[in-house]
Amino acid sequence: MVNSTIAVVLPVAGATSFPYPLLLASLSTDDTSDWEIIVAGRVEGYTVGAGDPRVRFAGTDATDWAAAVNAGIEMAGTDFVLIANADGKFSAGETRVLVEARPVESDVVYTDEYIFGVKPTRFRFKPDSSPERLRCQFYWGNAVFYRRELLQRLGGVRTGIPGAELYDLALRAQRSGAVIEHFRATVFALPDGTPPVGAVSGQAALDATRTVLEEHLAETGGGYVESVHENGAHRTHRSVVGDPLVSIVIPTRGSLGEVHGETRCLVIEAVRTIIEKTTYENYELVVVMDSVADPAVTQTLRDIGGDRMRIVWWDRPFNFSAKMNLGVFHARGEYVLFLNDDTEVITPGWIEPMLSLCQRPGAGMAGAMLYFEDDSIQHAGHIYERGDAGHIGTVGRRGASGPLNSFLVEREISGVTAACSMMPRDVFDEVGGFSLLLPGNFNDVDLCMKVTELGHTIYWTPNTELYHYESKTRVSRVARYEVETAWGRWEWRLDDPTYWPYGSMLTSDENASL
Repeated sequence: MVNSTIAVVLPVAGATSFPYPLLLASLSTDDTSDWEIIVAGRVEGYTVGAGDPRVRFAGTDATDWAAAVNAGIEMAGTDFVLIANADGKFSAGETRVLVEARPVESDVVYTDEYIFGVKPTRFRFKPDSSPERLRCQFYWGNAVFYRRELLQRLGGVRTGIPGAELYDLALRAQRSGAVIEHFRATVFALPDGTPPVGAVSGQAALDATRTVLEEHLAETGGGYVESVHENGAHRTHRSVVGDPLVSIVIPTRGSLGEVHGETRCLVIEAVRTIIEKTTYENYELVVVMDSVADPAVTQTLRDIGGDRMRIVWWDRPFNFSAKMNLGVFHARGEYVLFLNDDTEVITPGWIEPMLSLCQRPGAGMAGAMLYFEDDSIQHAGHIYERGDAGHIGTVGRRGASGPLNSFLVEREISGVTAACSMMPRDVFDEVGGFSLLLPGNFNDVDLCMKVTELGHTIYWTPNTELYHYESKTRVSRVARYEVETAWGRWEWRLDDPTYWPYGSMLTSDENASL
C-alpha cells in the first residue's frame, strides 16, 4: 500500500461507465504520494487506473451506494478520506496544499470550489462552519475530507437513505462535536452544468433528506421541516421553547412620511401591522416617544396597542442609542426586539423565527430580511469588508436567491441591523447596550461587534420579512465623529469573511461570480 495521507473513495456500484474521469485524471497527473484512490464497487466493462500503484480496488459486490462507500472506507489506511459524489478535478499540487495546510486537530475539512468551462469563472465560496445553516443547506459541497477515525466512530455512511447519505454524514459529524474546518481556497473545480451545491435529485432523495433533517432537529434542540427543495435550500425551523415575554422597543417622534405616494404616520402603521400580523401571543410594545409628538398620535397608538402598549417619554435631543437603552430599561421581557418606526411587518409569525434563534445556546442576536419600498432588498445581514461596514443584498430584488442560495436559508452572520433585530435581555445587559457615543449611526455595528467579541453568535433569518422605509422619519446624516468612534474601536475587525465570503459582490445565481 502507498504511504499516503488522503484516500479518495470512488463509489462505482451499479455504474456501467466510470463516473469520475476528470477526478481520476487530475489526481493521476499529481506525482506526489499524498493520496490513493479506492474504487469501491465491481468494475466491469471498463478499465480504471491501469498500472498506477496509487489506485486500489475494493471489489465489493454491493449494489447499494452507501455499502460500496463503506467498503472503500474500510480499505483506506490514510489519515483522511474524500468520498466522491460528483466528477471534478483538483488543480495541480492542491492535494499537497491540503496536506500541508490543514489544522492538525481538524476532523472534517471542506473547501471552496469553482465552475470551469464558463466565462466569467463562477466561484462557490463557502462560509466557515455554520451549524444552523447546515440544517438548512448542505453547503459543504463536493470536496469534503473526513478524518478516517471519525468515519469509523460514526459507523460510516448510513444505508437506506438514498441521495441523502453525505448530508446525513455531515449532520452526524456536526452533532458528534467534530472539529470542522473550512479551507479557504478554491482547490476543486466542477464542470459547467454541475447542479447547485447540496442539490437533491428525485423524490426518493427528497424524502430521505426530510428524514435526516427531522432526525437532526430532534437531536439538537427541536424544530420542524416545512419543506425540502431540489435546489438544496430547505425550509427548516427551530421551535420556540416556552412562551417568554418579548418586548418590542420602538423609538419615534411620531413623524409623517410618504410611502407609495401617500402621507402617513409611520409609527402608527408599524404598530398596526404588528397587531394584525403577529401570531406570537406573549409580547409587549414599548414606544419611546418624543415629548413634542402630536397627542393624537399617542392616543391612536394606545387605541391600537391596547394593554400591550406602554409609552415612555423622551424629552432630550435625538439620540437613537439612548432612546433604545431607555426603552429596554422599561421593558419587562426576557427578549428585546428593536424595531424602527419606519417599518411594516410583512410575514405573519415574524417573531418566532428570530426568537427561536435567540434561544439557541450561545445566541447573542438575530436579524431579519428587510425590503425597501420598491421591493428591493435593504438588508440581509451586515457585511464587514475592507475596513467598511454595509448591508448585504442591496442590489437584489425580493425573491432573489443570493450567492450560494444565501438569501433562502437561516444562517450565522457577523452582524445585523438594529432596524429589526432581537436579543436576549441578559446579552444586551452583558454588552452594555447601545453606545451613547454613537447617537445616530453605526450603533448597531458597534453593538454586534460587542456581542461577537464576547463569544456570542448572531443569526439572520429570511423567514422574518419587513419593509423598511429607511430614514423616512429623520434626516440621514453621518457625523465625522461617529465614523471616527466606530472605526477607532473596530476597524481591525471590519474585514470579516467568516460567514459572508462574497464581499460586496451580489448575484441571484447560486454561484458567486467574479
